[in-house]
Amino acid sequence: MTYDDLKTQIADFLNRSDLTSKLDFFIDATEGELNRRLRTKDMVVRATAVADGQYLSLPTDWLEAINVEISSGDFTPLLQQSIESLDVYRKANDNTSGQPVFFSIVDKSLELAPTPDTSYTLQLTYYASIAALSSTNTTNFVSAGHPDVYLYGCLKHASIYLMEDERVNMFSQLFEKALEEMRMEQERAEFGKGSLIPRRRTYGKAHKTTYHFKS
Repeated sequence: MTYDDLKTQIADFLNRSDLTSKLDFFIDATEGELNRRLRTKDMVVRATAVADGQYLSLPTDWLEAINVEISSGDFTPLLQQSIESLDVYRKANDNTSGQPVFFSIVDKSLELAPTPDTSYTLQLTYYASIAALSSTNTTNFVSAGHPDVYLYGCLKHASIYLMEDERVNMFSQLFEKALEEMRMEQERAEFGKGSLIPRRRTYGKAHKTTYHFKS
């Protein structure tokens, strides 16, 4: 479903011709909700950046960190900490510079500790926001693969705007069902080819056998 198709479908379902100026608002509200609630494989992005100071600006589509590592040498992963933990670490180490070990998210920036003593190339793996639909970006992975998620989300927000309580409930249920089916499809795609094998325990008493996925 394209951006124009979605707007046409919203108007047809609502049977209203006086909401043209509000259609983008319904789409934006749905995208905002999807970005808050969805974390799928199609949202995983990798990017590289050069860090030479305490702070590094995050990509504009950043939602949530998956992995941050120094990509030179042996690909050393950085551990995420709270802002307070980074302050405690700096104080305990006299705020010396060196190869970063920890990071925290601060006001759309990556804070590194210790502060880099030279330039380091970082590889950022993160969840990116869904590319917003517009006249210049007419599709994204949700509209192409899961058009009902977009449609029911927009109809839910339109019904809220129109204060149509019965339709809000109906479209909310349809939206939640489509969203859950999308999550389940993503999980099957990610783990469907794995096989279960016993995981060996290396210490303690014998317990019930546990399993993990092996591709």
